[in-house]
Amino acid sequence: MRKFINCFNKIEEMFIGYALLLIAFITTLQVVLRYAFSISFDWVDEGSRYMTILITFVGAGICIRYSAHFGMDALVQYVQPRYKHLLRALAMFVSSFVMGITCYFSWIQIANLHKFGATTPVLQLPMYVPYLPIGVFTVIIALRFFGQGCKHLGALAGKEIDTKEDCRKC
Repeated sequence: MRKFINCFNKIEEMFIGYALLLIAFITTLQVVLRYAFSISFDWVDEGSRYMTILITFVGAGICIRYSAHFGMDALVQYVQPRYKHLLRALAMFVSSFVMGITCYFSWIQIANLHKFGATTPVLQLPMYVPYLPIGVFTVIIALRFFGQGCKHLGALAGKEIDTKEDCRKC
């Protein structure tokens, strides 16, 4: 299982890197062609928008893995270390729950879009396809939040952890 997770993590990171390069290259090419040769491709804007949504959700999962997501920790800074882990675990479990709810409603939206059969304006993709990253990656985000919460509960029980170091090993 650990090997699968490591492979998945590498694929995520490589995907984001190559997707960003692809968006930058295609957008630059679009600008050069538009201003130098008066040639424009309609699909670049729509494709870049959908790719950016995908990158955002994949990147959110990576940020959680590295504990790089933003958080409100003013209260956590002023409590004893034991309670820091308790508060962080609680925040992680609440975040996991919220992402689970988001996932549930996103799959309802995806099912409705699939049922209606609408397509995107330019690429003519089924309209549910651009929404799939939300449904898929909210599951991953919820699981990663849950895993981080479990690590903090382990620290509360006395297991010494360094979340940044542990997450690099994930």
